[in-house]
Amino acid sequence: MIHRLLSFVLAAAMCGPLLAADVKPIKWSDLQPDSSALRSAVGNLNQEQKARLMRAFQQRQQKAIVAAGKLKPADLSIDINTLLKEDFSDLEPLVAKIEAFEKKRTTEAQIGLDKQTVQLDGYLLPLKQANKKVTEFILVPVIGACIHVPAPPANQMVVVQYPKGFPAGNLFAPITVTGKLLVKSSKSDLALADGSSKVEVGYAMTANEVREYQASK
Repeated sequence: MIHRLLSFVLAAAMCGPLLAADVKPIKWSDLQPDSSALRSAVGNLNQEQKARLMRAFQQRQQKAIVAAGKLKPADLSIDINTLLKEDFSDLEPLVAKIEAFEKKRTTEAQIGLDKQTVQLDGYLLPLKQANKKVTEFILVPVIGACIHVPAPPANQMVVVQYPKGFPAGNLFAPITVTGKLLVKSSKSDLALADGSSKVEVGYAMTANEVREYQASK
């Protein structure tokens, strides 16, 4: 959790190609709430303080594991027992703020982006295909999301309708999608190699364009 926190168009020309000036390039982090004050509070800590903060989170996790009966006190290593005895009471207010923000960050959508025309890079998880083209898919930030690991948060997935269809070739290659973004919760049945999985999706889009990703020069 703390690692994730620490780590957080052009005008038209008369004689040139017409480019939509109202398209807003966004990043996946833009789809989640942010807290500049909290990032600043953590960023201003020195390395020793950050290390203590990390240990405070580790202690809470270990206490939760013991409380849930997943580990007995007799089974804990010397290092874990030492960790459990450390006093992090001075960090409790900051830890509580980080935990509350993390819950918000992974659950809430950004209402301010509703009905905006955006451009977003990501990876395609097909939902519907026709004539060897993908006409509906979930756009996700990382390759292979939902396949072998838990699905990303709902606000890190966009279900995309693209009636024109995108060639069902290399589905592991990154793509760029442009269209009007909607804050719209839904559930999608995602077909997997070993069955299917129903995933919660926080955004929707009918795409104007889907193309292969091209890195900026």
